[in-house]
Amino acid sequence: MDYLDVETAKNHSGLRLVLTKGVPGPWSEAAKALFHLRQVAYTAVEQKGGGRNIELLAWTRHRNAPIALYEDEAPRVRWLEILDLAERLGTGQSLVPTDRRERMLMIGLINEIAGESGLAWNARHLMLDVGYQAQGAAAVAKNPMYKDYQYNPQTIDKMKTKVEDFLADLTAIIQSQQFSGSNYLIGNSLTAADVYWAYFSNMLQPLPNEQNPMPNGLRQTWSILAKSIKPFDAALIDQRDKTFATHLELPLNF
Repeated sequence: MDYLDVETAKNHSGLRLVLTKGVPGPWSEAAKALFHLRQVAYTAVEQKGGGRNIELLAWTRHRNAPIALYEDEAPRVRWLEILDLAERLGTGQSLVPTDRRERMLMIGLINEIAGESGLAWNARHLMLDVGYQAQGAAAVAKNPMYKDYQYNPQTIDKMKTKVEDFLADLTAIIQSQQFSGSNYLIGNSLTAADVYWAYFSNMLQPLPNEQNPMPNGLRQTWSILAKSIKPFDAALIDQRDKTFATHLELPLNF
């Protein structure tokens, strides 16, 4: 994927999407997919995963990705802000249910996947904990994510339990939907919840290398999650694979 640097991107118009370059960051990959599915063109801007990103911070007041910058509007960094922008700018089938109850379920489910204290948040803590246990304060000093994620080694057991409980609840949702004849997490059509699970599930079990040519070091880091928790139901990955086969592009391009 081609990226602009921050200084060049400042002078571009339209939608600029700050993405983590060189790795399939799930927040970035999901954001890309939202705009692609909604047929919204964007210019990719480079963010360095785990880096200090000084120029990006000075421009947007944010260090991490994704960040959606549309014309002269304020930067959007939260998943719901980005989804709302894709819905506003895009065309074709909406990724948000029209039914209010389904919409409430979708928002809650995505937040449990991608929001603060959700699946990925807790998974990051488990991964950071391995570095901390091996290197101590030196790991914290060189990686700003320890501060960004408010890492605390005393909370790790609680976070493992949160991950396991969420995966059990998501498995129950999938099984219920399958029983009713649906291949989707909510209702009978693709929603943003399916998109977010498809990409964030890579932290639980990455797609094979030919579909997700991620760096080996990151693949090993992500393997920490599955090793840290109880065995999970295969339905979680089967659901992801169905979504990719039907709606999303492979191989991943980052």
